[in-house]
Amino acid sequence: MKKETVLFLTILILSSSFKVRAQEEVQKTLDYLPLIGKDTSYQVIQGEGLYEIARKFDISYMSIALANQISDPNRIYAGQKLVLPTRTILPKKLNEGVLINIPEYRLYFFQGDDSIKVYPVCIGLPTWRTPTGEFSITHKIKNPTWYMPDAIAEKEKVKKEIVPPGPLNPLGDFWIGTDLRHTGIHSTIIPMSIGRALSHGCVRLYPEDIEVLFPLTEVGMTGEVIYEPIKLTVREDSLFLEVYPDVYEMVQDYEKEMNEKLRLLNLPLNLDQSKIETILQEKRGIPVFIGIVIK
Repeated sequence: MKKETVLFLTILILSSSFKVRAQEEVQKTLDYLPLIGKDTSYQVIQGEGLYEIARKFDISYMSIALANQISDPNRIYAGQKLVLPTRTILPKKLNEGVLINIPEYRLYFFQGDDSIKVYPVCIGLPTWRTPTGEFSITHKIKNPTWYMPDAIAEKEKVKKEIVPPGPLNPLGDFWIGTDLRHTGIHSTIIPMSIGRALSHGCVRLYPEDIEVLFPLTEVGMTGEVIYEPIKLTVREDSLFLEVYPDVYEMVQDYEKEMNEKLRLLNLPLNLDQSKIETILQEKRGIPVFIGIVIK
């Protein structure tokens, strides 16, 4: 066999192998980062506010404001049509346990049977950040007592206090302790804080949400807190991009981060660059179609 023929066959085999790997990567992306939920639109009823609408759909009022580019959540009007952020790209998949993505103010609970529960949360202040990393649930308490941590008393320059269970307890009715330093998952007596960065590092849920989550968790169950403001996935040869504001100012260059994610896909793509630039600038927190995989 001539050298030219051998070289051609080698290139052909390598090319075919690359295509197979590319197809496998697409499948991994589809399995790893699915789109979950469904698109929802809503028309405002007379007298409604974003907070009331948010509670109806178990999302935060700030996420509705972000999705619709509403600068003042108090200024909406009857008949106004809203996009509700009820569809999202899963930032990571766990076999079981709790996943919290800080920039999107969401907690995902994986039950091990492919079912995923999604809850809006409150995270730590930019000056008192919720830590990232893997964790385990160490203990669970119903109707907890709140012992003000020394760090809060010192920073706020107040006297340490102990608050028994009841309507004034900032932990609400349920506490899920973790081995992340000074960080737990709990209810709240300030439900309007959901969707905002207002805690001292803990993760708060709506009272009705943690009432469901609490019995599903177990001591020893694992989880992870991640920081992922840019989410990208492929679905049926279509690319979707979902971007959030950098609440803790940890992303130096959104465009660079985006390009790195595209590089890792390792696929031939036909992209709408103008739309990508708009998404990166607006950061609305909803998945948007940006292009296709070239076959």
